[in-house]
Amino acid sequence: MIRDRFHKMFSLEVMHTYYINDICKGLFYNPTKSTESIIKRFSLKLNLTTKGFDFYTDTKKSITSFLNYITKVTGEESFNFNAITVDSQFYQFTDLPINQIGVINYNSSSNEVVSYTTVKVLKPEFTPTIEVNKLFRLSVKFQDLIKSDENKNSPIYKIEFTARDTQWKYFILNNTNQNLGDLSIKCKSEVEFEGPIEVTLQNGEKAQLFSSEKQLLPLSEIPKYNFDLISTIKKNGVNRNKILFKGLPNPNPNIIKIDTNHTETIVVSLMYVYV
Repeated sequence: MIRDRFHKMFSLEVMHTYYINDICKGLFYNPTKSTESIIKRFSLKLNLTTKGFDFYTDTKKSITSFLNYITKVTGEESFNFNAITVDSQFYQFTDLPINQIGVINYNSSSNEVVSYTTVKVLKPEFTPTIEVNKLFRLSVKFQDLIKSDENKNSPIYKIEFTARDTQWKYFILNNTNQNLGDLSIKCKSEVEFEGPIEVTLQNGEKAQLFSSEKQLLPLSEIPKYNFDLISTIKKNGVNRNKILFKGLPNPNPNIIKIDTNHTETIVVSLMYVYV
């Protein structure tokens, strides 16, 4: 029905490498008060999609004439939206400043055009704030829409988020008091863990620590890595390997710590495994 009556002015797509198929989830898009007023006054439509939203008008004028008229009668020169996330872990698993709070600003005039398409990847501008009640602000300038209208196309504005890379640490705790032999972590990928080294946890328990060290790994909604904990025991002069724990857990984005003992601050994912 929208396609029959309305003309698409622009689309927004929000992608995130943390999620399946890179499609960002759990976002709500709220027009600002001035844009909400324009939407009601001029019968515009915001239609949610799996990737973001499409923005429509039913004007019989050209987009150029229509937007120039809106500016003339309202003084507004852009459509503005605030996006919020309902995922409480978003700031943990997203590659954003870890020790600051703020809002990301996107402007339709600041973008990188994907060759031979109408896709425009928006450039982020992080602004520190005291409180955060929104994830990002989006401003779509009328003049940018007019330029697209002159080229007879409807722009697709794309926002791209990246999953946070963290240093993975596995703490292996022996609950059985049996000899576990020499421990190692194996996987089919090229990831290598250093260790184990014996450490004492804050509760006094002893653990064997494995760390990915300088090899930082991305967090993901669905595990991308399959690590096995291997026990090697020498018997009759022969090393015998046994899978002690098949499929070690991937990190929980909430269980992290900040390590500032490096030239660059590192985010560390902590995992505790009882065997």
